[in-house]
Amino acid sequence: MADTKSRGAFGLRTPQAVGERASEHKGRTLTVPGLTLIGIGGIIGAGFFLGSGLPIHMAGPGVLVAYLLGALITAQVVGALTSMAVQHPASGAYQEYPAKYLGRFAGYMQGWTYYLTSLLTIASEAVAMAVFVQLWLPNWPSLLLAGLFAAVIVVVNAFGVRSFERIESIMSVVKIGALVGFIVYGVVMLWSLRAGGPHAAFPATHGLPTSFLPNGWGGVLQSMVVVIFAYAGIGVFASVTSEMKNPRDIDRAAIWTVVALAVMYIASVGFVLWLVPWQSISTHASPFVAALRASGATVFATVFNAAILVAAFSVMAGALYSANQVLISLGASRDAPRQVVPSRHHRTPWVALGASTVLIAAFLILSTLLPANVYSFLVSASSYFTFFNWLMLAFSFLKWRKQPGAGPRFVSKLAFGQPVSTWVAIVLLIGLAGYSVVQPDQRVGFYAAVGIGALLAALYFLVARRRAEPHRREDF
Repeated sequence: MADTKSRGAFGLRTPQAVGERASEHKGRTLTVPGLTLIGIGGIIGAGFFLGSGLPIHMAGPGVLVAYLLGALITAQVVGALTSMAVQHPASGAYQEYPAKYLGRFAGYMQGWTYYLTSLLTIASEAVAMAVFVQLWLPNWPSLLLAGLFAAVIVVVNAFGVRSFERIESIMSVVKIGALVGFIVYGVVMLWSLRAGGPHAAFPATHGLPTSFLPNGWGGVLQSMVVVIFAYAGIGVFASVTSEMKNPRDIDRAAIWTVVALAVMYIASVGFVLWLVPWQSISTHASPFVAALRASGATVFATVFNAAILVAAFSVMAGALYSANQVLISLGASRDAPRQVVPSRHHRTPWVALGASTVLIAAFLILSTLLPANVYSFLVSASSYFTFFNWLMLAFSFLKWRKQPGAGPRFVSKLAFGQPVSTWVAIVLLIGLAGYSVVQPDQRVGFYAAVGIGALLAALYFLVARRRAEPHRREDF
């Protein structure tokens, strides 16, 4: 028999019930520093360290405006998520809130698109790591290396939330340390030039632009399609909110996370633009490493390469953790097989972890069997799902605000100016997604996203909705 007391009118396990279940399994163990480090660790990845050259190439120095606008949009989305999470902590928040406030189908689409996006991210990061490590181990097959890296992440997640927090915090410290170290190095270089120190021979105008917007505002808009994904790892932040000792501390951690990201992104990219002419930055190598080598810091450049590997590991660990939490939430609402929901006696969600492991392995095999451009389209399609996921969270927040409740609701400081600012963020997200469609090199990824979305919708009406019918009748 179903536990009807813990379910909503449509057979969905309520966020309170899922949050209570998560607490029964793991206990509320996270603190503000721990959640902040997990949040930063889940967002800063190899994609930023390696891929920031692409938006720089598109916008030139104007990319700094893109990173600032990206931070403001992220603040609104995280603020919306945090506001709901304080009142209803849920381990599968990314899926639970759209399901609760926008309907079962919205929650289903939100959960599965986020889940697949997370697994594609893990596979792509593992492949990127394998290519990078082959510089040191050229005789090792890339599929074997990628599989080993993915296996390590599966083992890390098998230890539970306490070990996850500890390991993720260590990796976050390494990434933050590398980025802060780069910023400090830039400050020292700048001070040395002004003081006539040992770096005075380095041209003071080496990387200074002749125009802040060499490609106009169109270049800034085009770069934002890429920049927004530098902030796209907030799913980790959503998945661990039910583990906070004090739910209201979620907002403090969210503020620290967004502010720290914005400062580090803008400052580090700003020093790259100063140290290296933006026109010479390659889209196939890390601009940070190029800037360090250009300024003579070859040893630091090698250290930074190692930090890129740590960044990839960190993103993979966080993505798998949050993906499993969302899959469990889907199982609780009968939008995924019920077996993925762990029993009260098991700390680790072994079935969900096993299913995710099988899919990651399948994606890794596809990465070697499919032509490179076809697999790239699948990965880029997941980027459009990020726009979809963020829009669903924003709309859920707007609907949540109108729900009747006892007393005033807690609203995150990051959602400043809501609801007007929330609508502005929605319009910007839709506009950016639409603008990317007119770009020839990004259009195919959009078509792939539409195809995957249509397949998921068909499976909902053919399988998931029918499977939940007896479950809903029990609740009524």
